[in-house]
Order: sequence, then structure tokens, then C-alpha cells
Amino acid sequence: MVTNRTPLLATPFVALPLGSVQARGWLLTQCQLQRDGITGHAENIYASDIGTNSAWLGGTGDAWERSPYYFKGLIALAYTLNDAGLKSKAQKWMNWLLDHQGADGYLGPKSNNDWWPRMVATYALRDYYEATGDARVPVVLSNYFHYMLANLPMRPLTDWGKARAGDEMDVALWLYNRNGDTNLLSLVKLLHQQADDWDGIYTSNNFMLYGTDFQPKHNVNVEQALKLPAVYHQISELPDDDTALTLGWDNLMREHGLSCGINSGTEFISGNASVQGVELCAIVEAMFSLETAVRITGNPVLADRLETISFNALPAALTRDIKGLQYYTQPNNVIAIEGGHGFNEDYPNATLPGPHSGYPCCCYNFQMGWPKFVQNSWAATTDGGLALITYGPTVVNAMAGGRQVQITEDTDYPFEEQIRLRVSIRKPASFPLVMRIPGWCRNATVSVNGHAQSSIKTGSFHSIKRTWKNGDEVTVELPMPIQILTGPSRSVAINRGPLVYSLKIGEQWKVHTPDPLGMGFDEFEIHPTTPWNYALQLDPANPAVSLGFTQLSMPANPFDPSQLSVAIFARARQVPDWAIGWRGTQAFEPPVSPAASTNPLKTVMLVPFGSQHLRISWFPYLGTPSLVSGSFTEDFDKTWSQRWTVFGGNWLARNETLSTEPRSANGAKALAMATAFTNFTCEADVSVGEAGEAGLIVRASKPDIGTDAYCGYYAGISSQNSNVILGSVSNSWHEIATEPMSFTPNKLYHLKIEANGPHLKVFVGDNAYPVVDIQDDHFTHGMVGVRNFCTDGDKSISSYSNFTARELPVGSD
Repeated sequence: MVTNRTPLLATPFVALPLGSVQARGWLLTQCQLQRDGITGHAENIYASDIGTNSAWLGGTGDAWERSPYYFKGLIALAYTLNDAGLKSKAQKWMNWLLDHQGADGYLGPKSNNDWWPRMVATYALRDYYEATGDARVPVVLSNYFHYMLANLPMRPLTDWGKARAGDEMDVALWLYNRNGDTNLLSLVKLLHQQADDWDGIYTSNNFMLYGTDFQPKHNVNVEQALKLPAVYHQISELPDDDTALTLGWDNLMREHGLSCGINSGTEFISGNASVQGVELCAIVEAMFSLETAVRITGNPVLADRLETISFNALPAALTRDIKGLQYYTQPNNVIAIEGGHGFNEDYPNATLPGPHSGYPCCCYNFQMGWPKFVQNSWAATTDGGLALITYGPTVVNAMAGGRQVQITEDTDYPFEEQIRLRVSIRKPASFPLVMRIPGWCRNATVSVNGHAQSSIKTGSFHSIKRTWKNGDEVTVELPMPIQILTGPSRSVAINRGPLVYSLKIGEQWKVHTPDPLGMGFDEFEIHPTTPWNYALQLDPANPAVSLGFTQLSMPANPFDPSQLSVAIFARARQVPDWAIGWRGTQAFEPPVSPAASTNPLKTVMLVPFGSQHLRISWFPYLGTPSLVSGSFTEDFDKTWSQRWTVFGGNWLARNETLSTEPRSANGAKALAMATAFTNFTCEADVSVGEAGEAGLIVRASKPDIGTDAYCGYYAGISSQNSNVILGSVSNSWHEIATEPMSFTPNKLYHLKIEANGPHLKVFVGDNAYPVVDIQDDHFTHGMVGVRNFCTDGDKSISSYSNFTARELPVGSD
């Protein structure tokens, strides 16, 4: 075991070499499916990028990130499975990389000198060395890092490298701990200096305002950089580096959180709507960041989060045979057909399962997801023991207490509550065995050879230090309560332990793009064959009373919908008005809870989130509707996203002001979903950038992602066009009135709409007389909100503060 050298901060846990942990049970099945699926056939499926002509093999093809993404995951899978065929595939990539280093230390293809893809390649070399002990690796890495140190001052990090420097910092410290070269510490400090200020971004929720490029808003960067503060804390020991990840995660989940345990990103972080998704690259990078950070910090909460993402978001993004993937995974996804969704970065096939879904990065990068999870489920402790970080069927072989130890983890977790550990050791040895007690578990028990242990604390790492003998057994019981998480429109997500549950929907798969190689790697569209628009009958304060958990027999692949291992049964009614949205590619947002329905009460089945591609996981629940109708005031504090749902764009609440920032996909809106006003005034202080327009939405209904994807009225101001505009919208814009008026960009103006029956008035500033005064009877009542529109995304800045809506007194005119 190699621990941190001085002056690095001592960490509680240390990574075990790749290959130390082998998968068993359902985890082994996932790795084998990946081998027999995309990973094992990637060089044929994606031959134009990572075939024999790759520049990372000396050819003229891909010279950027695709090949390193692939062989990083390939190496992890090959040695996790101890598979000779995969090892042979991996070896040719490693041989070329190790045998073609420049005399100056330059590494990789000469046709592209971007620092970023080499960060992936150096981590792959690290894994390969730990698995094989190939003596070429430390020399090559040392030469390359000296090259970096000499050249970064003249050719500093840019773009992706600036955002993702934490990965290279981690590898440089790994090498320092093995060779003691203090130049590596200088390199880490220089990388940190040139990197984006992720400490500040995470701590102050500054994703939207930081810098002049899009990188800090791009969600793969956001997830990948989560590890950077923790990695650098080993050098700096500064409190801000220690707390940045936790604060940043809280900010992300509060404003952009999805039911499956990660924040949205399509591709930029994108709010809390139930149909917003998360990119598969972001899923595996978040896993990898958390795996790294939990070892450094010893924070068990990070491991809880890691399990939620790994057991829900990751399998949901992969087909049951791992011959396909979905680029974007959505909490509510009731149809998967070709077409746009209104996302910041929209791809027609981004929700279609297949080997080419979305942009071609995830099909290379996802390969590390399962094998790195297996490797990092165990770690060494710095006092000579072993730690079980995340649970799942595995076997670990490592040194502990000065002896070679094997511990077999027998469990179907998270599909069962019990974990059984069996120790195999030739001679007795004294060492600590550490295991995590999840934060969601209130009544955990641990026993050794049948004897109960004391002082079991929720949300902690529990350590048992004793002299271990061959055949010793440890049993961990983790009772899984049914709990809920509140989401958009007061909807709820159903959780039991680390698993999120979604509605079981019948799926009809239809080949959309056949595999040209005839190997079964087709792309599919999926249509629902059963109803999905259900509101659950439950008490959100005590959900377990009305939800019935059922344990089924454990299959080889618990994410195959035809072989379910667990289920929850609920009573529910269909809500007829909840339907497919304007685009036809996704559902409308769930109706605000509590929701009313007179349809028959039926029994529905909820299944693990990752076992289906069509799902509802943000559920409305039944009851008497309770909408805000008398008055509504919003100061855009830290809890604003509990009341508002975002439909496109990049939004930020700070200093009692809501802003939408550049790159908002031509326009965006945010609505207070639980409001319902008929005759009222709606007003706010509004500013608009030098291009586009910004203003207020009233009497809105049927919102979907897209500037004009709703029904209702909009009144806005424009500095670019020097006018005030009023229009009606029904999934298309209809201008009602326009009046000339000059506005200074980025200056606040008080904007007010008065709606009394068909009589609509628009006021600007302190004017007692309306700028617009018209009659229109298209819409009589609905939600209130804000909207931004601009065809020049880099100038579409707007802000909103002092937002209020009040019903007019009865009889007012």
C-alpha cells in the first residue's frame, strides 16, 4: 500500500490497485454484458475513430479524446474481469503509448497537442501499471510530467483542460507518492493555478457567471471537476478546498437535482424540470469524482451519493444487454422517438437507445462506469486495514495487517438488505475492517461470527479492529425504509435505500437504425404500451403506509425488466390532462400535487429506475388541489427552485434576483407552477441585455421546454428593438400589440401586467397610464412566470426581482 508522502495530507483511505477487487453476482453480470456488448466490440462499431487508424495507434484518425476514453475504460474492464481477450485489446494501446514517447517527454499523437486528452491517457497508464507492474509506465509518466512543467507556462491550459485539470493533478500526486520527485508537487500547483476556480464556483454557486466561456456551465466538466478541490486539499490543507465539493453538490442538487441522484445537464446544467436529462458522460464522471473524493475526505455522504447514481442513473442509460446507450437520461421519459426536446444541446436521437445515441463522446467514456465502481468499492485504510466503501457482490484480495487477505462479499445489495462478509486468511492477523453505514439507514446492525457489535452510527464509517481468523464472518443488516424526495410541481420520487423506483410502463421497441455490421447493435425507438399518467395515493409525510414492497427472486440481471428482483405496489388514478407535450418527444410536467382525479383507483407497479427506459419517477400524488391564488411574492432566495420550474436556459438566483445567462438556447422561461391567478396584477423589476427581450408570463398552462411551448400571455421589454411587446402564445407566438419605448441594456425597469377578464394592461416604470391597453379573451387564468428570448445566445442576459402577483378585488375595473 502506497500512502501519501510528506508534505501531503494523510488520507483515511487509499485506492487499491486495479484488479484487487473482482465482481461477483449481478455486478459480474453487468461487466460481462459490457464485455460482450459495446466495450468488447467497440473497435468494430466505431472503427472510423478507434479502429486501427486511430492516431493513438500511429494512424491518421482520432487524435483527441475518443481513443483515450475508450482504452481507459477497456483497461479497467479487462483487469476487473481478468479477461485475456480484453487484456490483449488493451495491450496494443498501451504498447504504442509507451513505445512512442518523444525525446522531450511529449506523449501521444503529434497531430493534436491539446493537454486534455492526455489527462485521460495518463490515468489509463496509472491503472495499467497498477494491474501489471509494467516498469515502462513510471518512466514515461515522469518524462511527460517534466515536459508539462516546462511547457505549461508558455502553453497554458485552455478549454477542456482548464476545466478538467483535477484528473491530471490526481495522477501527478499518485506518481509523487511512488518516486518522491518534488517537481510533481510544483506541477500540481501550476495545474491548479491554471485551472478554473472550481472552489469558488462550487462554493458560491457561480456556474453561470464565472469566466467568459461555456466550460463551467457544461455539466460533464462540473461533475468531473468535483474531485479537484479534494485532490488539491492534500497539498493546500485549506478549509475551502475541503468543503467546496459538499457545498457545490448541495447547490447543484437544490436547483438542478434529478430524482436519480445527480443534477441535470443537457449538456449545460439545466434546471429541475422532470423531463430535463443528464448526459451519460456526466454520470460516469460524477461516479469517478465521488470515488476519488471519498477516499481523500472519508466523508460517507459522498459514498451514499455514489451508490444512488451508480444503481439508478448508470443502468438507466444502458440497454439491458449493454449493446446500446441513451445519451440523455430523464426522470420522466414516456416515449423515446427521434426529434428535438428543446435542450441546450439537442440531438434528434439523444434518447434513443443505440450505440450512436447523441454526441459521440459517451459511447467511449461510459466504459469505465461499472469497472471503476467495482475497483473503488473497496479501499485500503492508512492504518493497515480494509474499508468497504460501497456495497455490492465482490471479492477483494489485498494486504491487511501485514498478510494477504481475501474477503468475499456475498450480497444482492441494493436488491436486498443484508451483506455477508467472509474472511479467508492463512494465519490470524490484526487489522481494522471498516464498513459504511448509509445516512438513509436508521437501524443498521453489524455482527461478527453472530455477536452483535455496538455503537453503530448512521451516516458513518464503522470500524472493527480485531485479530481476524480464517472463516470469520461479518453480517451487516441495512433495513431500507421507503422514503420520498420532493421535486418539481411538488411531485415526489419514491426511494427505498439507494434505489429509486419508477412506474413500470409497457415498452414497444422498434428498430430505428439497423446495425450495418449485423451484430445486433441496432438503434431503437420506444413507444409506451400501457398508461403512464398516474397520480399516486399516498401521504407524503408517511409514504410507507400506502406503498407495499415485494421481494422477488434474484435474477442474473436485475436491470432486465423481464426479470425483476424487487417491486413496490401502489394505488393510483390516471390524470387525463397529463399528456404528451407539444413536441411529441416528452411528457408535460406532472400536475401540481396534490392533484385531483375521478378516474378509477388502480394498482400500479413501481420498479427500479435503472430497469426501464420509459419511466415516471417524479409522481404527482392525489388529494385536494391547493394552488396559490390570492397573492404570491418571490424573493428568489436559496429555496426558489422549490416553487419554480425551469423550462430551458441557464438560470441563477443570487442576491434576491433571478437571472438567465448567455447560451440559453434562444430563450427560456421559469414558472411558479403552483400559482393560479384569474383577475390580478403581476409585476417585477426586469432588465434585458443588449439583444433580445425579457418580461413576464401570465395565465399560463401546459408548459414545456421551449420559449413558446405553453399557453398564456407574455409582456416584455426590448432594448434592441426599443419597444414593449404583448403577445399570446399557444405553442406559437401571436403578437397582440407593440409600442415604442427606449430601454437601456441591463438596467432595471418596473414591469406590470394587469389582467381583468379580457382587459389587459401593461405598465412600465411609474407611469399611471398603461403603455398597452387591449382586449383579448384567449386565456382566462393560469400560472405566472418570467421569460427571456434572444436569437443571439451570447447577449441574452436578463434579470428579475421583486416579483409579486395579487388578485384584484372583486368588482374592480
